[in-house]
Amino acid sequence: MSDELSLIIGGKIISGWDQVRVTRSIERLPSDFDLSLMDFYPGDPAQQLVKPGDPCIVKIGTDPVLTGYVDRWAPMISSSRHEVRAVGRSKCQDLVDCSAEWPNNVISNANSLQIAQRLARPYGVTVSSDVTDMEPVPQFTLNWGESSQEVIDRISRWAALLYYDLPDGGLFMTRVGAKKASSGVEQGVNIQDAAYQSSMDERYSNYTGVSMSTNVLTEVAGNTGYSSVTLATATDPEAKSMRYRNHIVIVESTMLSHNKAQDCINWEMNRRYGRSKQLQVTVDSWRDSSGTLWTPNTLIPITLPIFGLGNALWLLSEVTYLKDDRGSVAQMVLMPPEAFTVQPYEFYQEHLELHNGR
Repeated sequence: MSDELSLIIGGKIISGWDQVRVTRSIERLPSDFDLSLMDFYPGDPAQQLVKPGDPCIVKIGTDPVLTGYVDRWAPMISSSRHEVRAVGRSKCQDLVDCSAEWPNNVISNANSLQIAQRLARPYGVTVSSDVTDMEPVPQFTLNWGESSQEVIDRISRWAALLYYDLPDGGLFMTRVGAKKASSGVEQGVNIQDAAYQSSMDERYSNYTGVSMSTNVLTEVAGNTGYSSVTLATATDPEAKSMRYRNHIVIVESTMLSHNKAQDCINWEMNRRYGRSKQLQVTVDSWRDSSGTLWTPNTLIPITLPIFGLGNALWLLSEVTYLKDDRGSVAQMVLMPPEAFTVQPYEFYQEHLELHNGR
């Protein structure tokens, strides 16, 4: 299978790139590319095929990997060579860069998908989801000047969704993936280099969620005091092999009012556990054994006995397709699925009561 990378602009196909970097991730928006090639006729206007802002599609072989816009087109000359560099991002860049638009700035009677679709519509970005159990988001006010992405981030956290862009340029709202790649990363087979980090300094054996309230009796005595109520607890999956380390979390009032204390503590524990294990690996192909491009939010089998990872199945957080004079490789970031648990969020609801005309 040919893995020639091509940049398609206005029906014109530009290929033969000497250096290639295309990055996709479930933790950053938007996807982006940085390409360069030797331009033998930099002084010929006919060779300047691209203008900044042009719509484009980046393909690897016949597979689209990014649909968006060229941000920068930069020719360069020196005494020894001529070069052209193209830099761009997916269509979702406008959700990140531009301000959100909403009539009267009050959002109500819609679920997370419907809100994201309406915010994305002015910028020509489609939004889809494979989650079918979305509930209406509580009414809230959009702040002047904030981007669509900032709003989408809040409503996604409220609905426990991940969001990232797809190769067609659209935004996708989903949860941690369950699809497994046809092959994985294996010591002595396809790994060129690997770096593994396992940490304990930010993990705890026990997690306790508490609420804080003013102690009225102490106030009467002339001092200000506080009392706490334990609302939820969680234990690290590997607590039996750890020394005792306790971490107390004060649960926000918005979470208390919606009975989300346990969700908050579970997120704290799962996130710290997942982020404590991270594998960065470079493999010798942009595709797995079935010919499918390495895809974010896919479970990847790991066989790396030298790191004690003999039979792991971790989630692909980020993939970068690279090409230079040394050949083509894929750089991947892998972590346990727990690392991508979405932080709980509740909208602050202000209730006004009128008494005696006040």
